Amino acid sequence: MSKMLPLALPLLLAACGQTQYFTPPPVITDIRVNVAAQTVQMNRVSVPEYALNQEIPIQQPDGSLLTDTSRLWADLPDRAMQGALTRHLNTMTDARVATEPWPLSGFPEAEVSVFVDDMIVSSNSQLRLNGTFAVKSEVGRDRVGNFAITVPVADIASYPAIIAAHEAAWLRLAERIARDL
Repeated sequence: MSKMLPLALPLLLAACGQTQYFTPPPVITDIRVNVAAQTVQMNRVSVPEYALNQEIPIQQPDGSLLTDTSRLWADLPDRAMQGALTRHLNTMTDARVATEPWPLSGFPEAEVSVFVDDMIVSSNSQLRLNGTFAVKSEVGRDRVGNFAITVPVADIASYPAIIAAHEAAWLRLAERIARDL
């Protein structure tokens, strides 16, 4: 019996709490951008270490980041961001956009890489998305651009509102990238 207790305890503790998972709501844009490339590959998105995990960090007034392990992204944030950028670029441009590894025949005419420096929900109900993106182009010139996007979070206590702010920021970033394709 004493051997069973250590094995049963973690199961009992796990049954006490529930984890909530959140996905961004779909956002539709009316923006249309004609681009030189007919095919675009969205490379893996690089995010800071604190944004790699499924926990959603919220910056406290003292600058520290706090997470709630019972409220998580339904996907990894870098993968979710890569998917959102791909989806938005497919919608707003006339190019065929896919994520790496390249699933279509031939090679992409352009590749987009995104390097996020900050993806922080601050205690003042703002999402900051800062970083750099690069466009490697076989049909035009290569480009590098910086982005500094701030999106209001409707309710800092609402995880659906926090995730919706991320999606809105990613849409703005996709619009910025589309103009450089």
